Amino acid sequence: MTIETEWRDYDVVVVGSGGAGSHAAQAAAKAGARVLVVSKDPIGCSDTKISEGLATVRESGSDDDSEEILSENLRMAGGDLPVTALTDAFAADSKDAYDRYRTQGLRPSIDPENDTPKPLPLPMGGHTRRRSVGHRNSGIAFGHANWNAVVQGDRIDYLEDCWFLDVVTQDTAEGEGKRVVGGLLYDAARGTLIAVRTPSVVIAAGGLSTLYFPKTDTMRGNTGDSYAVAARAGADLVDMEQVQFLPFCVASPPSYEGLLIGEPVTASYLGVLRDKNGKVILDGVYLRTRAECSAAIMRAVEDGRGTPNGGAYLDMTANRNHPRSGPYFMKFVASALPSAYKVARQALGKAAADCDEAWEVRPSAHYMMGGIRTDANGAAVAGEEAGDTALGVTGLFAAGQAMGGLFGANRLGSTSLTEGAVFGARAGQAAAQNAAGSNKRTDSGADDAAFTAYIDRVSNRFGQKGDRAATTLKRELQRECWINIGPVRTAERIAHMETVLDGLEAQLDEVAIPDYADWNQAFIEFEELRNLISTARAVAAASRERDGSLGGHVRLDKSEISAYSQPYSTIVAAAPDGVLHARRVTRPRTPLKRIMSYKY
Repeated sequence: MTIETEWRDYDVVVVGSGGAGSHAAQAAAKAGARVLVVSKDPIGCSDTKISEGLATVRESGSDDDSEEILSENLRMAGGDLPVTALTDAFAADSKDAYDRYRTQGLRPSIDPENDTPKPLPLPMGGHTRRRSVGHRNSGIAFGHANWNAVVQGDRIDYLEDCWFLDVVTQDTAEGEGKRVVGGLLYDAARGTLIAVRTPSVVIAAGGLSTLYFPKTDTMRGNTGDSYAVAARAGADLVDMEQVQFLPFCVASPPSYEGLLIGEPVTASYLGVLRDKNGKVILDGVYLRTRAECSAAIMRAVEDGRGTPNGGAYLDMTANRNHPRSGPYFMKFVASALPSAYKVARQALGKAAADCDEAWEVRPSAHYMMGGIRTDANGAAVAGEEAGDTALGVTGLFAAGQAMGGLFGANRLGSTSLTEGAVFGARAGQAAAQNAAGSNKRTDSGADDAAFTAYIDRVSNRFGQKGDRAATTLKRELQRECWINIGPVRTAERIAHMETVLDGLEAQLDEVAIPDYADWNQAFIEFEELRNLISTARAVAAASRERDGSLGGHVRLDKSEISAYSQPYSTIVAAAPDGVLHARRVTRPRTPLKRIMSYKY
């Protein structure tokens, strides 16, 4: 089938309209660029909107919260995998980023004593300062602010119900990597392809948690588009084994499965984790990271000591029953994460919500800590470490969950909303500068010709005959991903996952796709399945390269990676034949005394 193709020209194309995408679009437009925002969901309806609405704001809880302290918190929580330039940028920009949210309509609770945003009464797990600011309407308040940034922005056009299919690239004249010349979109609402000529693409299309559905608390649109699209364009992916699983999510009933009901900090001073026999498997929960809690739960499950629905019991009854602090604890647990507490009451009942009985909890896929390898301004880079000579992609940028290198092996709570604003703005501004500095096309016909193969590939899929359904294959993939590359992994499971992926990929040509163009759901499911398979391959390749347990990557057949060992990040990139390969790059090691001081 020949599908109608429309041609457009923009300085910057932003993929995604959540926290990172909206800030990227706003920054690029303010820098003078003409911007197109591409979103498969309605503008602003992203993970940002369904979040708990906690943002990291440096110095909101104490005057001694310096940039150095916040940057170090991020690096050490991340197992020395985070790139210092990125953590420094986050720490330096967090206050300004939060102020931009406020100019777009965000309204925090204000501490009347110093007229500053009011943080939670306790530092969230892994933070050494109080700096996590909550909001009455949770993520909805942020979602509205993001909507304002896009819809009310000057020089910003946007397309909803539109799928970004691929970045179109050309080899650079110098033969040093590739450069972006555009992108190909499927406008489902109008049933057309859109070929966009642009020198700058910012990928801010969210994470990959739909790989593990229904064991996730995120939007179903997180189908790994960011990583698959970037890898096909020639970009490096970093630390793709580091998927963050929230430890305290609903295990049952099915209608609430995967939803968040608590963080380590909400366990407070006396909260513990217990196995099905009542034995404590983790104490001091409120001081632990998400990764530590998730690992403890899943190790108990693998050891046969899991609860009926494959989790553990979060026991906070000692807090509740304490004669002096009990009433204060109940106020804290109800107010720290208000929407999560509401889910706990609805899913688990009144006795559990009153903390008179333990909560059955299970990890749930929440956030991707790895992603596209970038510099501090979101530009896709490669080879910045000694001896790593891979080539980058000029004109490709990333922000939010699409970007890796900031969090490493563990993301601290409340950092994601700030991350999107910090690096969305940086990527948008850098993308506008790249567009302004791009040479005028001397051979626009050659650039346009680069689109031909992409358009032909997509057009040939419409009307594809077959006896497979992408939705059925997607469910098989999700079940296998949870078992083999989910919260716990082994070499045998990773190898099995790669065999499963070979089988699923071989069936893509047998997926039936009707020959109409207007809102072809079968085609949409096909493209998302294709991206999920590519993303799962990247996770599996990185998991095989990471030969020990670290952060969100728990190997049952290997020991913990020692603090004495040389830290390294995994890098996954596509070879010329399209096959993904993993390699390592070393990271600086924090002195052991500093690590012990931080953990203490």
